[in-house]
Amino acid sequence: MGQEQSINEKTQEYKQFLLQYSQEREATHPQFGTIKLFTHIQTNEQICLKKYFTKSEKEFSNLVAHLRQRNSFEQTNLLKILAVHKQDQIKICSDQSQIAIIIQYYQENLTNEISIRKINNRPYKEGHIWILLQQIIDPCTYLCERNIFHGDIKPSTLYLDENGCIKLCECSMFKDGLNGYQKMIQSQDKSYLSPILLKQYKELIMLPSHDPYKSDIYSLGLTVLSVILMEEVYDCFDYVNGIVLTHSLEQKFIRIKQMGYSQILIEFIKQLLLFDEQERPSWQMLKEFIDKYRDKIYNMIPFYQNQLNNQKSPIRQSNQFNKSPLRQNMIYLPLNKSPQQQFQISQQFNTSRSDTKTKYVQISKENY
Repeated sequence: MGQEQSINEKTQEYKQFLLQYSQEREATHPQFGTIKLFTHIQTNEQICLKKYFTKSEKEFSNLVAHLRQRNSFEQTNLLKILAVHKQDQIKICSDQSQIAIIIQYYQENLTNEISIRKINNRPYKEGHIWILLQQIIDPCTYLCERNIFHGDIKPSTLYLDENGCIKLCECSMFKDGLNGYQKMIQSQDKSYLSPILLKQYKELIMLPSHDPYKSDIYSLGLTVLSVILMEEVYDCFDYVNGIVLTHSLEQKFIRIKQMGYSQILIEFIKQLLLFDEQERPSWQMLKEFIDKYRDKIYNMIPFYQNQLNNQKSPIRQSNQFNKSPLRQNMIYLPLNKSPQQQFQISQQFNTSRSDTKTKYVQISKENY
């Protein structure tokens, strides 16, 4: 009796929640697939509803436990799960249930943003690129600390909220979501694959062997290239033969330098794109570097000017994308910092939700 009353109360609460929204239409989400869009009647905030069918009680319990854990995540740049509801009344058979999951939804993404900027010939300023890096590195580090990787970093999976800030979610947020490599194997979509994944994609290996966190970092490097140049960078890869076209990649770095971006940013991106995944920095190392300059990044202070004068570049030759330098030779990028260099906590950008309104740094819209 008590359990039935509790279920009825939750169902009523769920219905009351949806009454605040008007249903718009069905749509296809870059990561979630088919969804239903709803718009808040008063605030115009958008949410999306994704439905799942579970085939057994065990599958249902596992999914609920997974979603409950994901719902506990507290990080500003991560998409939030707003509600989960088991709809018993839509049972098809005794052991099959439907689950409705409501998630934050943002229509704009970096792909759209890049297109608008390209039409108006408005490339990002370098300060905005560092903000972009910070807003991707922070949530990916948060996920990594919980043994979760993103799986498909690219402009179309980086969403922009109403303040112009990055929102993202891992491909496994719904547990059975396909990552970028799996979508490539199934010919569903293109993705920015790391060299080791590219090689295995050529062989159509279903379960590739790689470090998924380091593959994400490579994808981040390609994404930043795409944002700076305001174009996709799939032309740097031969997907048929499974190789990186190093000459094409080098030409893009030449263009970036000609556009006036700093050497420290160029070398930073090159570190993300090191051929050997073991030579790439970890998410924690990247975050430590961002932490060192976080206050300046947040306040758009150009810390990157004159940072590399008289320093030896780790990219010792023009063709170094397939031969990585040793870690100890990477002197330009202080990823391994001594304790006295640690960023003061009081200065850190607020990336946790609290009762106070978060102060946003925008990377789009009026920052053209």
